[in-house]
Amino acid sequence: MKRLLSAVLTAVIVPAIALADAAPTAAQPENSEQAQQTTTTTTTTTTESKDEKKDDKAAKDPKAAAAAQQQNALANAVQARTPEEQAKQSGFQFAFGLDHYIGTGTFINPQYYASLTAAPSLSATYLFHPGGVTLAASGRVIAYYEYTLPDTPNGRRFFPQDIRLGLVAPSILRDKAVTGIGFTPSVGLTIPATQESFTAGMITTVSLGAAVTRSFNAGPIGSFDLRVTGGASKGVYTSPVNGIRKPNASATTRDALGTAVLVCRDSDVFCVSNGANPNFALSLGGNVNWRITGNLIAFGGYTYSHTFREQLAAVGDPTIPQALDSNGNPVAQGGLGEADVTRTFLGLSYQLNEHYNLDFYMYTEQTPLVRKDAVWAVRFPLGSFDNAASNNTSVVVSLGAAY
Repeated sequence: MKRLLSAVLTAVIVPAIALADAAPTAAQPENSEQAQQTTTTTTTTTTESKDEKKDDKAAKDPKAAAAAQQQNALANAVQARTPEEQAKQSGFQFAFGLDHYIGTGTFINPQYYASLTAAPSLSATYLFHPGGVTLAASGRVIAYYEYTLPDTPNGRRFFPQDIRLGLVAPSILRDKAVTGIGFTPSVGLTIPATQESFTAGMITTVSLGAAVTRSFNAGPIGSFDLRVTGGASKGVYTSPVNGIRKPNASATTRDALGTAVLVCRDSDVFCVSNGANPNFALSLGGNVNWRITGNLIAFGGYTYSHTFREQLAAVGDPTIPQALDSNGNPVAQGGLGEADVTRTFLGLSYQLNEHYNLDFYMYTEQTPLVRKDAVWAVRFPLGSFDNAASNNTSVVVSLGAAY
């Protein structure tokens, strides 16, 4: 679960720079052309008058200007929350995040299921405009440190993640006349940098993505940013199996005291196996930001991912085990292995000032189906109500900084 958290947070929960352009409003009645002109003129004059008063007050009272800016921190934040905002930026940006995940098992029985994990992250982005098109090149590193007793066989607490590179064309296409919908393509590359990836034989993972976005003003209740995303990724590995191969005769298999550090049978190709490596994956999701005030945002999102793993045996291969499990299904099957997972989050984000934001949210990562009494049931996407002790759901507190 920890290895996948960064992908969701990278794509959705980022600091902000400015409110998105308001979407076109509904047309006024056709038989009131003169009234439209009169109303427009009056509204414009009134707005300009109010703005002039605000400017005069700000010029006379710097403290009032600072207070007004503090009340609308989202409009002055360094990083953007929508592609439309990001398309207006240029130059370098650096962001640091510190998240803390508290697993729900901690509240069930802290003696057995406690889970408290920190996740520091660092990212750098460069925005440039070749040929009038905005491009954002970025790199990101993240690691996890578990304060509580680790749920790993070797008791390791520290889990660095692979380096992720990305290139995005924020809102490269946008229908400003009618729908206000923008289109943002992206490409990503993963550079292996962890022992897990080296053991799996990872060369890289290439990903392609696209986002369709729409922002609109809802009057007195605030404004909304809507996003629908889709993506595909392809893993490139030196072997279809994630495991440690049997060493050759010259390899060191014992430590200085003569203790065996790697035990492998002569008939096995792999001494230890963690199953098949991912071949390719598909994902589809969406999220919404509700800008309640100039500082406060409520956000939520859902993503479904389906992974196809490398084929280790052909469909119908007679050499694979033919036994059945307790549910009457084959214990082994040929062809590509498959697995799916859903990721859901819901929370609040408060922009403290142009550089810092504080987030509080709930995050659930789990399989969409669960088997109950020999019948598959659909899980509620947020909360892990059927197995809270599993720590599939976490309460997250996050502090972000951007310059």
